[in-house]
Amino acid sequence: MTALALAHLAAAMVAATPAQAEEIDLAQADSSEIRAHVDDLARDRTSVEHELERLETERSELDALVEQADREFGTVEAQLARATTAIETAGDDLSSKIESLADLRTEQAVRYEAAERAGERLEVLAPMIARLTDRSEALSADLETARQALERAEAREREQTAVRSSGASTASGPPPESAGSVVQFAYAQVGKPYGAGMTGPNSYDCSGLVVAAYSQSGADLPRSSQAQWNQTDPIGRDELAPGDLVFSHGLGHVAIYVGGNQVVHATKPGDTVKVASLEYLPVDGYRRVPD
Repeated sequence: MTALALAHLAAAMVAATPAQAEEIDLAQADSSEIRAHVDDLARDRTSVEHELERLETERSELDALVEQADREFGTVEAQLARATTAIETAGDDLSSKIESLADLRTEQAVRYEAAERAGERLEVLAPMIARLTDRSEALSADLETARQALERAEAREREQTAVRSSGASTASGPPPESAGSVVQFAYAQVGKPYGAGMTGPNSYDCSGLVVAAYSQSGADLPRSSQAQWNQTDPIGRDELAPGDLVFSHGLGHVAIYVGGNQVVHATKPGDTVKVASLEYLPVDGYRRVPD
């Protein structure tokens, strides 16, 4: 039994490394991307929990091995009791008793070795279990955050679908007659592909769309969303008017307000210029281009 315990101990020292889901931008991703991310996080958490369960089982077995060795050989009384039993159960001749004591000594040495190795392994297991416990808790928190983001993305997409279905979408229709040239230009770009670093006419990124929209009306804006923030005037939510700029994602994203609680913006790589509800942007602030 002790030999089997030693073999099991050696095999258990090879631990699996749970996989880790890739990070995504939950505010920009669509529902299918977030749903896949939720699945990845759930698989990762399951993997971590299985590994944690395996290590906890191993720790319990090692604790039991150490406890048994201590109980049977850890005290003078225990050793005397084992020696007495060995002598009493041996044959009447002296050689049998000596052989029995020699077997006992060998068993004791093996048990000591197993207990010593178990103790060393227990010292390794403690931080491993602590790290996996922390990882499991972090994954649970990430999973809850991703699920909430998924709910928001699904609600946003349902709203966009409803807008398109009702004919209120401006993706292919004209802007309001009262809209200025900036808003009219923004509407005209809806459906064109996102292009990193592009300012049109065939593709845009978020700040590139703003540059293009304002340049055709005679305004010269800087290229990046952060610089655009710095060269425009702050306004409050209640002052927002068509043509004003809406900044979000730590000033890393900018959209053009077109009225009706909607913006036009170049969304993200792989997507297009879209009309979206203002409510679904994590807004940092509102700015107005000076006259």
